[in-house]
Amino acid sequence: MKGLPPSLRSRKRYIAFKLLCEKRVDGKMLYKALLDSMLSLFGECNTAGSNIKLEEFDGFRGIIKCNRDALNKVIIAFTLINKVDNLEIVPLTVGVSGTIRKCRKKFMEV
Repeated sequence: MKGLPPSLRSRKRYIAFKLLCEKRVDGKMLYKALLDSMLSLFGECNTAGSNIKLEEFDGFRGIIKCNRDALNKVIIAFTLINKVDNLEIVPLTVGVSGTIRKCRKKFMEV
C-alpha cells in the first residue's frame, strides 16, 4: 500500500523551546502537562487534530512537532504551563521552523 503524496500530507511546524527551572524535567510529564493545557483551553476536538509530539527533549531544551493549523494554539497552551510534577517552570518559545533540521541548526545549537 502506497502512502500519501507530499501534496496531500498535512504541513508540520517545529517549535524550539527552553525551560527555566531548577531541576531537570521529565519529558513524559511535560508532554502530559502540555496535553492537559490544550484540553482545558481548546477542548478535545482541537487537541486531537493538532498531532502534538515531543520530538527532542534533554530536560531543559527541546522541540515540539505540531500541525501548521494548530501552531498558535500549541504555543499559547505551552506558555500557560507553570507546573510540571510539582516543579515550577517558566517555558520560553525560542522559535518556529518548518523543518526539524533548520530548527536544530538555528535554535538548538549553542
